[in-house]
Amino acid sequence: MLYREIKFSGISANEFPFLKAKLQDTALSSYMNFKKDSSPPSNLSKEEFESLLALKNQNDLVFQKADKGNTIVILDKSAYTKSVELLIQNPEKFEKLNIQAEKELNFLINLESKLKSRYLSMLKNKFIDEVTYSKICPTGSRPGVLYGLAKVHKPTKNGLPPFRPILSAIGTPTYNLAKFLVPLLSEVTTNSYSVKDSFHFANEILSQNAEFHMASLDVDSLFTNIPLDETIKICVEKLYSNDTNKINGIPKSDFQKLLELATKESFFLFNGSFYKQIDGVSMGSPLGPTLANAFLCFHEDIWLKECPEQFKPIFYRRYVDDIFLLFSSSKHLEPFKTYMNSRHKNMNFTSEEESLNTMPFLDIQITRENGKFNTNIYHKPTFSGVYTNFESFIPTYMKRGLIFSLLFRTFDICSDFKRFHVEIQKLKDILQKNQYPLKFIDLCIKSFLDKKYEPKNTVQTVPKKDVYFKMPYLGKISFNIRTKLRGIFSEKLPHYNLKIIFTSSCRLQNLFHFKDRIPKMLRSGIVYKFECGGCNATYYGKTKRHLKVRMSEHLGISHLTGKKVKISNQPTAVFEHSLFCDSSPSFENFTILTSEVNDFKLTLMESLLINRDKPLLNKTIKSMPLELF
Repeated sequence: MLYREIKFSGISANEFPFLKAKLQDTALSSYMNFKKDSSPPSNLSKEEFESLLALKNQNDLVFQKADKGNTIVILDKSAYTKSVELLIQNPEKFEKLNIQAEKELNFLINLESKLKSRYLSMLKNKFIDEVTYSKICPTGSRPGVLYGLAKVHKPTKNGLPPFRPILSAIGTPTYNLAKFLVPLLSEVTTNSYSVKDSFHFANEILSQNAEFHMASLDVDSLFTNIPLDETIKICVEKLYSNDTNKINGIPKSDFQKLLELATKESFFLFNGSFYKQIDGVSMGSPLGPTLANAFLCFHEDIWLKECPEQFKPIFYRRYVDDIFLLFSSSKHLEPFKTYMNSRHKNMNFTSEEESLNTMPFLDIQITRENGKFNTNIYHKPTFSGVYTNFESFIPTYMKRGLIFSLLFRTFDICSDFKRFHVEIQKLKDILQKNQYPLKFIDLCIKSFLDKKYEPKNTVQTVPKKDVYFKMPYLGKISFNIRTKLRGIFSEKLPHYNLKIIFTSSCRLQNLFHFKDRIPKMLRSGIVYKFECGGCNATYYGKTKRHLKVRMSEHLGISHLTGKKVKISNQPTAVFEHSLFCDSSPSFENFTILTSEVNDFKLTLMESLLINRDKPLLNKTIKSMPLELF
């Protein structure tokens, strides 16, 4: 990936051979050093790892993170499944789709075709360009996956907590369309009552009159209760007001249709069944927070304007579904809540008010003291104090970064140094419980405060182009590779700023899967292996389309009907092999080796696997040249 990035960077022809040789030498030496001990170091003992594997095989249990608090919840799988199914049995919000297993791909491809037809029409009319068309056009898409996160901070019912439904929408047919629409809707998602973040609110509340009574409202199940058709109409009418004919080149009617496609043409999988959300928005969809904010921004402007003055709040600020209020009297909260609950049939507000001159909002504790408001850090009752453990197998700079981010948050939210000092003492205690050495913590605090109170003078230089490169974290060898690569860049590419990002695929959450798995036939973006049942000849291939489509091409059958089709183009290596080998290949002869979203990385993975295993049927099939090996 790094070689590909700099190959087209404009480096001179004279320097490129040297650079290529340097990268090749680094790649080969690192590969050989890693092969000496191919097992990456681990912070788990053999006994601990075996215990985790034993837990993983408990198929009647669900292991997941709680909805809030960074804690682990262990649930009976059947009870979890029934509880989440209850959330999607509302016929006004969800529709169960009767899709037979063999027709799942047909349904998905038909949906893709419907979307492509609309996008192609817009492309021909020049409402979108080629770049946008390629971005939003779905290929090899998959159904969304619904799952529930336990709300351990809520009262239990029948021994189980309520669950928050979350939709994993990445890769769905309308996911890229939704991402495309989000920035176009930005101007209708904020108003004068919107809160940007905790830091903005903490700064604003300090200037308010502390004589006023503090309270808060919370919208009950905001996302699922957003009326979809009404919200789409609100967005379109606000965007296309003031004689605006087009937004980003898109006419009003087409923009509305795109919003409808992005929200109404997605389906998801839960417990082996397919569902379609027909109203409300999904938490997990890119458009979820956008449409929720657009709906509330539109209505709260009207609601507050029409609110009777006798109980109208003096101060009103909202962050998504959390609202902070200041009243001239504590008696105004109930009539205001009653008024808000009468404004829209889908909206139901619950309330809280200050206690002992204190009120939490978001992650801020607001206190009335000496005639003014003060702020410090607020931890919800679900707060577990669990952060990345110091013994975790990650680079030290990431552990240092965790402390710096916590210090930054504490410094900006606390209204005075006394409160900052108290919070720092709490933070030190929490970090030590996560096995951070006190000396390490103190050094981070000193460094942070030095930067705050003794800022260095910045020297203006010519900006460098940032080049990001991800690589797995394997301990000392990873830092050695980083040092070599930085040396190469410093010598031959000084106008580039190389930023190495270490990643780890060995995480505890990777051991415990409780979400529905996408059926094999619907998988895409994969490298697959074909193994002949007659002679054990093998073939490796990759596809961004659905696996069933590619397998059907190899078998010479239709992926829609399963019937034999005439091979008009050049037959695949697998199909040619099956003509003279005494076997009848089927879908069972194909297995998935690995998956990757990025097309270049997918091709690279295919090439590496072919280079490693040298499958017989790939001898005449060219893959990506591995120029560094």
